Amino acid sequence: MIDGYRYCMERGWKKPAQICISHAFPIQDIRTSIGQFDVSEEDYQFMARFIQNAVYDDYDRLVQLCDALALPSGFCLLEKRFVDVTIRYGFKPMVTIERWKKILEIRSYFEEKMRGSIYNVLPGVVENSF
Repeated sequence: MIDGYRYCMERGWKKPAQICISHAFPIQDIRTSIGQFDVSEEDYQFMARFIQNAVYDDYDRLVQLCDALALPSGFCLLEKRFVDVTIRYGFKPMVTIERWKKILEIRSYFEEKMRGSIYNVLPGVVENSF
């Protein structure tokens, strides 16, 4: 995340730089991370402040949703992705469920804008989910 952020910032790409970090934090709190950090304390603190102070817009939220809808084999139901990630990273009480709720909230937000199901526009979602 931090390397992608720096790469984009060096090129003046502010929004893509933000996405490099924001895509992994639907809840704006670094303590809700599901992975392990292998960065310096200085970088960790920078990211913690960055996440807390970022202003998320629809683009941030759409990337977060898309990240939660995809497996290496293609689009899938959110619940399948939830299980996939939990198997790989483990269940973290008070974090895992809250992240799921936030992603479901984001899905509802976009489905309201679309006036339909997100799954209707994703090729292969049904086939890839079973």
